[in-house]
Amino acid sequence: MWSISKYLLLAAVVVCLSVCFRLYSQLASLNITTLIHHQFKASAPPPTISFYKLSLQWPPAACHGMYTCKPPIPSDFTIHGIWPQDSNDEPIPPYNKNNPCTLKTPTPPTDLPIKLRPIEVYLTSIWPNLVDGLNLTANYQFWEYEWKKHGTCSDYPDDPLTYFKSALKLRLGIKTIVRFGRQTSWTVKQVADEVFHVLKAYPQIACNLNPSRTQKQLWEIRLCYDRPNPGQPPHTLINCTNILRHAKKFASCSVMPIRKHNPPPCPEPNMQGGQHIGRLPSRRICQTFITQPFRINSKQTSTKVPSE
Repeated sequence: MWSISKYLLLAAVVVCLSVCFRLYSQLASLNITTLIHHQFKASAPPPTISFYKLSLQWPPAACHGMYTCKPPIPSDFTIHGIWPQDSNDEPIPPYNKNNPCTLKTPTPPTDLPIKLRPIEVYLTSIWPNLVDGLNLTANYQFWEYEWKKHGTCSDYPDDPLTYFKSALKLRLGIKTIVRFGRQTSWTVKQVADEVFHVLKAYPQIACNLNPSRTQKQLWEIRLCYDRPNPGQPPHTLINCTNILRHAKKFASCSVMPIRKHNPPPCPEPNMQGGQHIGRLPSRRICQTFITQPFRINSKQTSTKVPSE
């Protein structure tokens, strides 16, 4: 016969098993719920590229409110970036290996000094880091930032040469972006209409404030391009849907004048009736580059990382 102690021990075992089973069931349910939650989050596809936005910044305004720039300050629109956008006009997020935007492995930013060596001279002239445009190291820091943020989830994640070259081609294909006369203050609509008159497509306008935050300045003109077919660079201009960036804050923008000590990179005769903004940055470079055929996946030669 069992003693009372054995019955008590058996009862304790039963209670323990019951409690353990209940805890196990709760943990299992929690793990399954968490697993389902993570799987659901991971299954949400990244945004799809709808179009590209070529952002061109006006250096006199960028260096008079946005940055502290070392001279010489370019007197023509330079490239800020070329950005893949989704259908809501939001930038495609940078590459995330936990939720990749592409099956290709993006080129690491640290490889850019080798990959971009064939077009380095063009980038330095047309896509400089305005803070210190003659400093090659500073320029590469800017290009690496743009590549990591916008290039790794573009249509060319493993081909930075094609990505950067596509922006150069677009910029060099525009001889005049907008023509400013003697008028120094423009409404955003006036600037947009002038760009449309020249390029037959409405841009997006971005303004900034001067250092004392008392004057609104024309900072960037952004052009929108339809997403190209596979293997092709962006080339077809389309209307930008959001013409003014921060519409409530900036209804009009002043146009910062060109500083006289910075001659245009592409000297041209003065034109009557106003000053042309948006000429090609270097006649020799521009003519050489623009006539070269656009090649996808061009073979690149290795070179050492350039120094200052």
